[in-house]
Amino acid sequence: MEALFEWSWLIIAFPLLGFLINLISAGQTRERTVGIVASIAAAASFGMSVLVFIALLARPPEARLVEISLYRWAMVPPLAAEVGLRIDPLSTTMALVVTLVGTLIHVYSIGYMAGDPHIRRFFMFLNLFLASMLLLVLADNFLVLFVGWELVGLCSYLLIGFWFEVPYNAWAGRKAFIVNRIGDFGFTLGLLLLFWTFGTFRYEPIFEAVEHHAVEAGAVTLITLLLFAGVTGKSAQIPLYVWLPDAMAGPTPVSALIHAATMVTAGVYLIARAHPLFAMAPLTQGVVMLIGAATALWAALIAIGQFDIKRVLAFSTISQLGYMVAAAGAGASAAAIFHLGTHAFFKALLFLGAGSVIHALEHAHRHHGDPSPFDPNDMRQMGGLARRMPVTFWAYGIGAAALAGLPPLAGFWSKDEILIGLGGAGGWATLAYGFLLTAAFFTAFYMTRQVRMIFGGAPRSPAAAHAEESPAVMTVPLGLFALFSIAAGWINAPGLGALSAWLEPGHLPVFHLEQALLATLIALAGIGTAWAIYRPQAWPEGVEDPLRPALRGFFTALTRKLYVDELYDILFVRPFHGVSRMVAEVVEPYGIDGAVGGLARLVQSAAGSARRWSSGYVRQYGLSVLIGAVLLVFYILWMLR
Repeated sequence: MEALFEWSWLIIAFPLLGFLINLISAGQTRERTVGIVASIAAAASFGMSVLVFIALLARPPEARLVEISLYRWAMVPPLAAEVGLRIDPLSTTMALVVTLVGTLIHVYSIGYMAGDPHIRRFFMFLNLFLASMLLLVLADNFLVLFVGWELVGLCSYLLIGFWFEVPYNAWAGRKAFIVNRIGDFGFTLGLLLLFWTFGTFRYEPIFEAVEHHAVEAGAVTLITLLLFAGVTGKSAQIPLYVWLPDAMAGPTPVSALIHAATMVTAGVYLIARAHPLFAMAPLTQGVVMLIGAATALWAALIAIGQFDIKRVLAFSTISQLGYMVAAAGAGASAAAIFHLGTHAFFKALLFLGAGSVIHALEHAHRHHGDPSPFDPNDMRQMGGLARRMPVTFWAYGIGAAALAGLPPLAGFWSKDEILIGLGGAGGWATLAYGFLLTAAFFTAFYMTRQVRMIFGGAPRSPAAAHAEESPAVMTVPLGLFALFSIAAGWINAPGLGALSAWLEPGHLPVFHLEQALLATLIALAGIGTAWAIYRPQAWPEGVEDPLRPALRGFFTALTRKLYVDELYDILFVRPFHGVSRMVAEVVEPYGIDGAVGGLARLVQSAAGSARRWSSGYVRQYGLSVLIGAVLLVFYILWMLR
């Protein structure tokens, strides 16, 4: 089993190989074969992750760290950049989640993307996305982690704007890329300060120096704050969360992969990986905890006013990431990773369920020749789908209940562990705890609202009335994710605590019956409130949403995402465009071009003057020689005086 560690690089290599095979065989394989090759590559990566996990599990707890050096990347003293892998409980847990969820999403995509003319490009990018995330989580130093960090950003840009023929999709991809660059600028400064402080990017020497207090706390605080700037971008926290709702422009499997297993989970992983650094910076921990909790509440509130099926889930992801970030900021890294894992299952289930609904509505609209305008993402044009799509309905219902935190589903156990960790901490943690409890109510409310609008009542469009269940290649992954959403929470339930003991030997999860009852009652209150408001009798025909007449202007603000995009447009986008226009219209033509043109004109003028001495007349050349000789004589005499 020990020899398996030397082959752990195959976890990254398999999806990369799938990318290369589909790249090289362009035009020589059938559409379905492309998806099969990509899915096999992802499945092979999952299989290798399982084997490495088993090999690590066979070791005693104190020996569950294996570092593997692959090759030297660069040697520029004092920097010795090496590409190496770190096999430990945290990295193997993340690899298992990423590869398992990624494999099922690949299989689902075979059915969802069938008929798309660019399906090869889609699966190539999907494989590359998986490989990039695995490089990030398996890296043994911050520099290689940063390479994976930037590669997942590139892949998200390529996949969010996959259907770039539509201008909005291309714009959404650019928005995601640019907003993440803002956060990554801080991340880069943090890495530079990290190297300046510790003289290395490798985890072990850095963590040992922190453990022995060999560095100043002030430097560590600044480093962690800068690293967290990158987290706010990748994991969509206040103030850089604005890219994620627009990332829904990509194909639904991309949304599922971004939200469940890659990209947005990278920031949570970074905080957990760098836990020794963050633990040495109480100020940073407080900032991280409060921003995470505020993000959880803010995004859950906005989700109430959304009508796009995927955008509701996008704000839900932002909110749930806030739970994870708040837990990691409070030092409860095991709880954060536990919720990351359970969330991966039920959020992938919800996104793929949304994809199943969208796929069915598009198919019904296209095949029944309805000429009226139709948006398959708009929940106002759905309804009555429980009878038309029973498999999708039951799977989606399980995912919604897990997200709402109903026992005994996965979300109940992981969310409860976070609340317990913050509830008794005191200080600013009490405020964060209040934010998260309130967010729990809104979460249950908006998920019940969504289920009622999609599956309840009567069909509100011809497409909804004629929708049919999705094919087995899509519903089977839904069933598996539903099963995981039911069972995954038990891996860390009280009395078992397997995940906590695996990630932090000697640590066991705490269960408070009072906290569990409180969280459950809050979830039930949210469900009951939404159920009463969105029942058919309380929803008059022709009314867009029962909340609009009740909340009026505030509901409009919620539908506009509380005008944050408009605020950013006024504060940042328009001034930047103004500066850009000034540079393009004034500085460029009159400054830069003027200086270059002026120099050219000066040289041209000097050359024109010199041309007059090249007339071709011998007497003029003789006069020039005489004048030069006289000047030379006077110069020599002056030097000799």
